[in-house]
Amino acid sequence: MKLVDRVVDIDAAPSDVYAHFVDVERFVQWMAPAAEIEPRPGGMIRWTHANGDSCSGQFVELVPARRIVFTYGWERPEVEIAPGSTVEITLEPLATGTRLRLVHRGLTGPMADAHAGGWTNYLGRLAAVAEGRDPGADALAGERVPTPGEPGMR
Repeated sequence: MKLVDRVVDIDAAPSDVYAHFVDVERFVQWMAPAAEIEPRPGGMIRWTHANGDSCSGQFVELVPARRIVFTYGWERPEVEIAPGSTVEITLEPLATGTRLRLVHRGLTGPMADAHAGGWTNYLGRLAAVAEGRDPGADALAGERVPTPGEPGMR
């Protein structure tokens, strides 16, 4: 198993960045056009991208303005990432904002590579929204997550 590890500095307070993960109205501004979020341990997190693919999981840990942990998986079975991999987000206060670190564990090699690009895209969109900028069109809106059986994925 591999992991995805991404760090991004955001010019917004940790409490504001945190809110973009637990408030559905903020979440849909940067991640996906439809979402359901129950921000409590054991609560559901689910979002559906513009292409109709959905990700879902459950919150494991929520520490306001500091840490978010949730399980994660694709509802499309051929992706072969059932809800169960883990996404850990830590928020570190900086003098002028927040350092966000995202670690996504439990992915196989090719799927880790595919998700690394996805998280880079969506964390960039999160930074724009949290900083009060327009994130622009989602570059991945029309893309589907590749499946392990697709050429170049095994």
